[in-house]
Amino acid sequence: MTHYPLFPYLDNDSRDDVTGRTDGLLAKLAPELRPKIFYTNSSTEYWGGGRSAALTHTTLDGRTDAQVPDNVRIYLFAGTQHVPAGFAAPFAGGQQRANPNEYAWGHRALAVAMERWLREDIAPPPSRHPRLADHTLVPQQQIDFPALPGVRSPLAIPGGYRADLEEGTAHPLRFLVPQVDGDGNELGGISLPDVAVPLATYAGWNFRHPAIGQPGEILPLAGSYIPLPVTRAAREADRDPRPSIEERYGSRARYQGIVTDRAEELAQEGYMLPEDVDIVVSRALARFDEMVTGTPLAAR
Repeated sequence: MTHYPLFPYLDNDSRDDVTGRTDGLLAKLAPELRPKIFYTNSSTEYWGGGRSAALTHTTLDGRTDAQVPDNVRIYLFAGTQHVPAGFAAPFAGGQQRANPNEYAWGHRALAVAMERWLREDIAPPPSRHPRLADHTLVPQQQIDFPALPGVRSPLAIPGGYRADLEEGTAHPLRFLVPQVDGDGNELGGISLPDVAVPLATYAGWNFRHPAIGQPGEILPLAGSYIPLPVTRAAREADRDPRPSIEERYGSRARYQGIVTDRAEELAQEGYMLPEDVDIVVSRALARFDEMVTGTPLAAR
């Protein structure tokens, strides 16, 4: 989820220098009455259309990480769109295939963690979201998204404006987004196996396809799935800067081992359930087979 651009954005008190107001979402509640809260965001909530998820964990001027209260956790599922696409990652009005990075596994684990927090006072996994302090959260113009063949740069995406000021006095919000690695995958947040052991670039934005008009604008709530080249020869032919699947993993068995290790690590940390590890690995292998050998994806 995310807050729409209406002050206040933080749970604790913060000052709005434009209006002179000081307020917080939970400021009027006594500390002992404040509920336990999880805020979970997809990558799309950081991008475009006023979906400014960074406001939930930065100061209003966008220059400092804000303190998250003890009764709150904030999580980003890295490399996700607002609602995951089908497992086959269809084209759905965007210039790229829709983002199929499934994050229900994270929601399942966090639901269990919330119940334990409420019933047994067992602390849930720590917040995991991008931060200014370690440069996993950056001003949009500083994002290092690679130049990928056939992919429009996200630097063209406009930021949001505040909706709580009178018309004609709108103030742009500081446009802060998750920083990415050389593949274009996000560095902060909870990296589920699709992103941690990638076969593609997974983004929280997708530009409209020319067939539906306005190709310079983003498709609302949609993300992108941009497969990696399969071989070194294909990478060189397309001038794709991302190492190929062949160069990264060498074999299906090695890929399976790395994916399994990452899924088990997430389960140990509390961001996935142990019983979901096998199905997550199975889905990853199905996608590997589809990309490398052309085996059709089955519904999963």
